[in-house]
Amino acid sequence: MGDNRISRRAGTGRSKAVRTKAVALAIAGLLVFSGCGSAANAATNGAEETAGDPVSGGTLRIAEPTEILNCIDPFQTSWTASRTLVRQFAESLTDQDPKTGEIKPWLATDWTLSEDGKTYTFNLKHDVTFSNGEAFNADAVVKNFETDLQGVKEGWGTAGGNYIQGLESVSKVDDDTVEFHFSKFNAAFLQATATTTLAIIAPASLDQTPQQRCHGENLYGTGPFVLEQWDITSKTTFTKRKGYTTPSPFEKRQKGDAYLDRIEVSYIPETSVRTGNFVGGQTDLILASSAVPILENDANQIKAAGGRIETRAFPGTSYDIYPNTRTEGRPLTDINVRKAVSLAIDRTSYAQTIFRKDYPLVQGVLGATTPSFQATPEAVKYDPEQAGKLLDKAGWRLKDDGYRYKDGKKLTLVWLDYNKNAGQDLLVDQFRQVGIDLQIEIGTYADSVNKEKTNDYDLSMLWTYTRSDPSAIGNLIDIRSEKGNRGGWNIADDEQRAKLNELFDAGIAERDTAKRTKIYQELQQYLADQYLQIPFYERTGDLALAKNVHGVRYTAESFISLYDTWLS
Repeated sequence: MGDNRISRRAGTGRSKAVRTKAVALAIAGLLVFSGCGSAANAATNGAEETAGDPVSGGTLRIAEPTEILNCIDPFQTSWTASRTLVRQFAESLTDQDPKTGEIKPWLATDWTLSEDGKTYTFNLKHDVTFSNGEAFNADAVVKNFETDLQGVKEGWGTAGGNYIQGLESVSKVDDDTVEFHFSKFNAAFLQATATTTLAIIAPASLDQTPQQRCHGENLYGTGPFVLEQWDITSKTTFTKRKGYTTPSPFEKRQKGDAYLDRIEVSYIPETSVRTGNFVGGQTDLILASSAVPILENDANQIKAAGGRIETRAFPGTSYDIYPNTRTEGRPLTDINVRKAVSLAIDRTSYAQTIFRKDYPLVQGVLGATTPSFQATPEAVKYDPEQAGKLLDKAGWRLKDDGYRYKDGKKLTLVWLDYNKNAGQDLLVDQFRQVGIDLQIEIGTYADSVNKEKTNDYDLSMLWTYTRSDPSAIGNLIDIRSEKGNRGGWNIADDEQRAKLNELFDAGIAERDTAKRTKIYQELQQYLADQYLQIPFYERTGDLALAKNVHGVRYTAESFISLYDTWLS
C-alpha cells in the first residue's frame, strides 16, 4: 500500500479525491507525455473514400499472413496481427489518443496517483458486462491482474510482464474501485493500461488454462464483437455483440452496436494469393505483416482494382539491426566498423526497391509514431565513401577480389535471419560495395535464437517491440528485464551497458514529462552515436481496403478498430 494514498469515497465509482497540486501535475504530465514526440497520422494512397451515411450489416473478410505464435490471449500474445484481433473483443481501462498520445478513461472513469507514486487508484464504469454476461467490476479487474502476476511468476506471461514491472499486488477497495500497488513508481504503467496486452477479459476466461486462453477457448471481453472461433489453420471469426455500451473515447460514435454483423479472418501465407483474392473480390481488407508490408506490385494491383492503401508506422522499435559488439574477436567490437556498416546501407533504395516507392523511411531507433521519438539523421545516413575510410582506419584493407582483409582474415559478417527474402540480396550487394562479405544465415526461428544465445553471429534483427511509449527500448534491450528481451544481449560492453541502465532507470522513474522526454531522447541519441542499435527500416501497419470498406480506425498502437467500420 502506498504512503499518503489519496482518499476516495467508497461505492460510487467517482473520485472525490483532494488532489494535491504536485499529484495533479504529475498525472497531467503523464497524460500528455507523448505530445513531445512525433505522432504521424495514417496516410492513404489510392482511391479516397467517397461514402454516404453508414449502414449496418454485412461480413468483413480479412486476409492476413500466417499466424506464427498461435495465441490470442491478450497477456500472452506479442504478435501484432493477433493484438489487432484482440482489440475487436477486449477493451482496456484507458485508451491512448493516436494523434497526441493523451491517455483517457475507457473502462475506467478516472484514476489518481499517490504522492509517493506507488499506488494507482482506478474508478470503474458501472453497468458494464462481458459478452458472457458476467459483470465488469473490481473483482474482475483484480482477477485479471492477479492472473497476469501469476503468469510472470510461472513463465507463461513473458510477453505481458514488461507492462507490469514493479507491480506487487492489486486490491479491491469497493465494487467500482481498484488499487494497484507498486514497489516503486513506474512511469510507463498508465500507458500500459491502454494497451491490448492489459485488456480485461471475463473471470470465466481466466478460469481456463493459459494454453486454452491462447487458443481462444471461452475468451470473453467487453468489446463490440464476440470471438466466435480462433483457428489459424482455417479461419478466425467474430460476431456482432448486441447491446454494446463502451466505445473507446476516440471513436466517432459514443454509443450503439458495431455496424458489421460479422468478421472473418483467413490466414494466407502467400502475398500473391492475398492480393489475388483482393483483386478478385474475395477479400475486403488485407492486414499486412509488419515484417513484409504491401509491396509495389501488389499496391498497384490493389489500386487498379479500386482499392486503397493506408499505412501508419508502428510505435516502439523500428526494424533495427543489433550488432554483436561484446564478443571478443568479432569485427563489430570496433565502432568504426559498426559505423561503416550503417553508412553502407542505402535505406532509401532498400525501402523503394524492396517495398514500394512511397514507403516511409526510417528516421531513428524508434518508430516515428512513438512518444518522445528522436530522429537521428547521422545514424541513417548513406555514405559508402566514408564507410570505406572508416574501414581503412580500422585496419581493414581492400584487396583485388573486392573484399577487405586484416591480418590475413576476410571481413566477413554473419547476419542471422529465419526468412529468405529479396532484400537480403540487395544488402549483400550494398555491403560488397564497401568491401564487406555479408553472409546471410537462414535457419528456423529457434535456430537463429540459439545462435544469438551462443554469440556465433555479427548482426541480428530478429526482435522488435510494439508499444506506444519510449520505454519500448528498454523492454527489448534492457537485459535485466523480463525473459523476452533477447535483442540486447550483445549490443554493449560493460561501460556502455552501465550507461544504458542508468538511462533506463531514470526514464521509468521520472514523473516530470519534459524531463522524461529528455531522458529517452538522450537514450536514443546514445544508441545512435555508439551504433549499438542501427536503424534499418520503418515498421508499418499496412492495410489494403476495398472501395466499399469505410470507417477503419488506427489505434495508438497502430492496430485497427473495426467498431465504426461499415460496408457500402
